[in-house]
Amino acid sequence: MKREKTVIAAIGTDRGGTWTRVAALDGALRPVKTARFRTQPLRSLPKKLVPLVSAWPGGAAAPLVIATRGAFSKPWKSAYLLKTLKGKLNLKAVISDAEAAHYAAFAGKRGFLLIAGTGAVVFGGRPGDFKKTGGFNPVSGDPGSGRWLGRHYLQLRGRLGEARAMGHGRSAAYARKLLLMALDGHDHAAGIAARAQTELAALLKEAAAGGRGPVKVALAGGLIKNFHFRAGFVKAARLALAPRKVSFIEASLPAEQAAARMALARRKTS
Repeated sequence: MKREKTVIAAIGTDRGGTWTRVAALDGALRPVKTARFRTQPLRSLPKKLVPLVSAWPGGAAAPLVIATRGAFSKPWKSAYLLKTLKGKLNLKAVISDAEAAHYAAFAGKRGFLLIAGTGAVVFGGRPGDFKKTGGFNPVSGDPGSGRWLGRHYLQLRGRLGEARAMGHGRSAAYARKLLLMALDGHDHAAGIAARAQTELAALLKEAAAGGRGPVKVALAGGLIKNFHFRAGFVKAARLALAPRKVSFIEASLPAEQAAARMALARRKTS
């Protein structure tokens, strides 16, 4: 008996800082094809994505959503990909990585996504109807962010002047050193880390202002991956939002699969 080929229903791509991940789902939302490659400049993405997806049965015709950083702040990214991939892949939309992360946690329902990495920002609402709080990236870094912590570390070491020549990511990398100092009992570093947790809690409180019910929060970003920092933030957030109940939601699927589900939803409504 001849085995039938699995039909690809939708494809999602998550272009992260280090890795770009691609997932193809069938009609039952099961991943049938996956791929991963090093993230390169956005203008080189089509050259990698077109041959990859086209080699999958039905891949070129399947609805595709690409999630990438900067989709909100840099509209040229969406325009470039839509133009370049036209007639090659069935690109339905270019969304922010925040939208994909939010959908991965809340499946299109309302909730708050707090991203604490190089910067710090909260997205409330649902994809397509987001309210952004924070993420303004001042010279000193978003309060409580990795860059903010990294600059404080450099200041502790008398090296703050070096931050001017560093990119945001390089400055943020020093946050890890400050958190290690705090864990080792350095009082000043511990105080800065606690202040960062309080700043992030205040950001979440600002985003949730005006509501009275429970607050559901998904967390993302490099700082949140630090167990001790996350634990302190969770405590600070519950204190800041009291007496409202605060629950923390884990993403139930990878961002690339979330993007694929969003692509499938767009196909059904188009």
